[in-house]
Parts: sequence; structure tokens; C-alpha cells
Amino acid sequence: MLRSLMSGVSGARGHQTFLDVVANNIANVNTVGFKKSNITFQDLLYQTHRGAMPPAEGRGGVNSIQVGLGVRVAAIETIHTQGNINFTGGNTDVAIQGEGYFVVMDGNSRLFTRGGNFTVDSENKIVQSGTGYRVQGYQMVPDPNDPTKFNRSSTLTDVTIPIGSKMEARATQTVGFRCNLDSRSAVVEPADWDPATWDPYADPPMDPPPAASSHRSQIEIYDSLGNPHELIVQWVHTGDPADNEWSWVAYLTDGNPPFIDRGVLNFGPDGKPVAGAVTQPQVTIDFTALGAASSDIVLDFAGESFEKPPIEGVTQYGSPFTTKGYYQDGCSMGVMDSFAVSADGTVMATYDNGQNVPMFRLALATFVNASGLTKVGDTVFRESSNSGLARIGVPMEDGAGALIGGALEMSNIDLTEEFTRLILAQRGFQANARVINTSDQVLEEQINIKR
Repeated sequence: MLRSLMSGVSGARGHQTFLDVVANNIANVNTVGFKKSNITFQDLLYQTHRGAMPPAEGRGGVNSIQVGLGVRVAAIETIHTQGNINFTGGNTDVAIQGEGYFVVMDGNSRLFTRGGNFTVDSENKIVQSGTGYRVQGYQMVPDPNDPTKFNRSSTLTDVTIPIGSKMEARATQTVGFRCNLDSRSAVVEPADWDPATWDPYADPPMDPPPAASSHRSQIEIYDSLGNPHELIVQWVHTGDPADNEWSWVAYLTDGNPPFIDRGVLNFGPDGKPVAGAVTQPQVTIDFTALGAASSDIVLDFAGESFEKPPIEGVTQYGSPFTTKGYYQDGCSMGVMDSFAVSADGTVMATYDNGQNVPMFRLALATFVNASGLTKVGDTVFRESSNSGLARIGVPMEDGAGALIGGALEMSNIDLTEEFTRLILAQRGFQANARVINTSDQVLEEQINIKR
């Protein structure tokens, strides 16, 4: 049998596989998270007619005479390059920008995918739409020392978002201020306005402090039942001008319940409270008449309740009175109505009382050799002996990429490239088919020799 016939058959078979790979790539051009495949060939064994001979005295060396026996598929590799990002606006759609794979569970089997087309099932679990694979992440748990802060647990679990669940009302424990008191304002004499005796609830009403020498900060706080109350802190420039002294009076606007507290804050030549000043006084408001518990509230004039503030707390500079920010940690009862995914994988629940609470951080897995992952369909992969073990962490840490909420990563298929490869596969198959046809004609001629 002619060697050319076998070579042509192997070439046709190889290019048929080439065509299969290209066709699968083109078919999945719009598949979310799909990674294209690339095929490579290698030649088969060679039949040696004569071995190579080294140079000898008076004669040069002679190369070997070999005839190849065809071609075979060397590898079909998955190319894990970044796909284009398509913004959908869906809060359950998540794309990965950079390295990493979502971790999903099929029963007890751990799988990995770049397809972030998720949805919420009837058990409030985030799952991959179309497959029901459960998305994995790390639950965020409240700090035992500060209920407004959250820590990431170390256990990988199903990501559950209880839409419609209630948030308990929380009494305000800390009120933070970020404001400036104008050092250029005139000092108010006790005869004109005395902070020690001024009563905002007096009947008839007492005169307010002079506007040019005072500043009022107000913020809404909450009792243990979630009832809102407006807290006022009235600042007045008092005392010896050299002492940079400001008196403050804290009270509730509606007087329900009646509450008033007072204090003094002195500033240094740098415009900040002097060392030893009481910058975090605690006041007590008795809400028991309203059926709520009594509340101890820290008035944070130092600004420590703000995260990375540009100017901490209350200052006294030669600039106009300003209030640039408030902070308070209480809230009314709320119902979760939505959620969003941030770049670091935090699933942030949104409540109708304006509160945002971190619930989970989505997990991402990275691999030493991602090309070694085994495709199992449904745009998911499984670990293999050549991919290495999954290194599971969170986005934006240890080499993992960032997440983009409201978006999907599309396939990394380039149709121009695939159509070019389609032509190569077609022409390669045709050429090998011609070899088979020609070899058949030669065989026919050989058979006809004896006629």
C-alpha cells in the first residue's frame, strides 16, 4: 500500500479535527465566558531507507534518507485570554477583569468558570443561570467589638442574598462631626449669652446666640426602636480670646424627650483641639418615655469615626463656618431590596432605610497552568493533574483580577482569525484529499500493469 495514501488519510483526518475546533470556536462566538481552542500538529514516525554516514577519508558525509508517514494532532489547547466586557446593567451579572475563575459547586463537585451570568434562585442563593451551579464566597460577619464593621470569614460557602429580609433597628451609639469653627468670630460675653443657662426649650423662648459667633450642626439619630430624632450641637465662641474656647450645647429639636447637655472644647494654635481636651464626650438620652431604651451616645469631635478623613473632626481655622460631613451609626428598621457587586468582590446589600451592608465576598481561583484545566461543558472547568491545585482567594488579592458588576465577559473569539483558520482547515483537507485521490490513481495504474 502506498505511503502517500496513509499520509493523505492522516492529513485529512487531522484537518477534519482542525475544522471541528474552528467550528466549535465560531459556534461559541457569543457564549459568555467561553475560551477558544487552538490546535497544533506534529509529524508522525519516519521510515528510514538509509541512515546518515559520517565523512570518511577522501569522501564527504551522506545524509539519511527518510520518508514521513503523515501527521497527527499534537495538542488542542484552551487559550485563556481576556474576552470583551459587555455591560448589561443586571445586578446579578459579574465579569472578571484579569486573572481568576469564579468558584461554583455542582453538588459536591467544585468547578470553575469565567461565565458570570448569575441569578438568584428560590432559596436566595446566587447560582449560574442555565446550570444552577451555586456560586461560592466568604461570608462577611460583624466585628464583635464594632457592629458597623465586618470581617471576612475563612470558610467557603454558598453565596446567599436574602432579598426581602429585615434589618433590625439600631440605636445610635456614635455621632461624628467634620466641621470648622471660624477663629475670626467675636467672643460672646456671658452677659450677652450664657451657655450654662441657655435652654432651647424655655417658654417663652430664650434668645439664640449671636449668629456671627456661633455655628449649628444637626444630624438625625435613632433610638432603639428606630424612631428618628434630630440632634443639634450649638457651638458658640466664649471665654478668653487667647484660650480659643468654644462652648457647645447638645439638644433634640422637638424636645421629645427633653434633653440637653453642655461642654467646652479648647483649640491650640494649630487649629486642632488641645492635648487633653474632651473630644469624645458621652451624653445620655432617656428614650424610655417613648418605649425605647435609654441611649448613651458618643459625640465624636475628633473625627475618629470617619474613615481616612482629609481633616479630622472639629477644627478652628480662620475660615468660614462649615460642616463638611456627619456620621452616625444608628438606623431604622429596613428591608433588603437590592444588592450590587463591587470590584473587590464584596456583595453589598442595599436596604430601603439607606443602609448598605456587606454580605459576602465572591471567591476567585487562580492556577499555575490554567491551560491544563479540563473543559466539562456549560462553560465550566475542572482541575486536572496538569493545571495544579486551585488557589482560592478573593478579587484584587494575590494576583486575582477585579470584578465588574452589571457586566459579562464575552468569548475571546476573533471571527476574522477564525475565518482565516477555517480557510486553512478547508484547503488543508482538500489538499490531503487530492493526495488520497492521486494515490488511488497510482494504485489503479499499478493494478492495470498486468492487463
